[in-house]
Amino acid sequence: MTVKISLTNSKLGGFIPSVNLPAGLTCRADAPCQKGCYAKKGNWLYANVKESLKNNLNIFNENPEEYFNSIIAQLNNGDISYKFFRWHSSGDIVNFKYLQGVIRVAEACPQTKFLCFTKKFGLVNLYLEAKKELPENLHIVFSAWDKDFKVENPFDLPVTYINFKKQERNADIPEYAIPCMGKCAECKACWSLKKGQSVVFNQH
Repeated sequence: MTVKISLTNSKLGGFIPSVNLPAGLTCRADAPCQKGCYAKKGNWLYANVKESLKNNLNIFNENPEEYFNSIIAQLNNGDISYKFFRWHSSGDIVNFKYLQGVIRVAEACPQTKFLCFTKKFGLVNLYLEAKKELPENLHIVFSAWDKDFKVENPFDLPVTYINFKKQERNADIPEYAIPCMGKCAECKACWSLKKGQSVVFNQH
């Protein structure tokens, strides 16, 4: 079973691979971004794309070890050395076992920097509460939303904020937050975020 890794994301560019899962189905039920989610429209609605996302999730559900082994094999293929990787342009960390797999991939691929945005704060906090450290090449970034969405971040992990068109919706965005320029291949700042740092995205 081979997990489908995408190399065609317009924002990421052609040299930053990503693995994706169905949006909504793998996200927290109360995620405030469900309505209007960019991963539920546009190219994400093509039948072949939806089938690919579904197949990736099926592989994980049926054989989690094989799911992550497939990703490791594709990143450590001996032909191409990927310096950057993105977890989930669509979808989110499924459960605690999935988070453990994300960590295992980072440990198995030290040549690659990994980026994972998530609203599954509880899973990450649970891991860190056990006095465990994340690999240095794995950057997990908590995704904030509006002023009414609480980000549980006791370990001061990096945070992304949304700059809404209606400014009154905005959370308390730090003045030092890095503005997203919209082209990951040219910037890559998110792959180097440290504790206490943040990025701000303009609302889609």
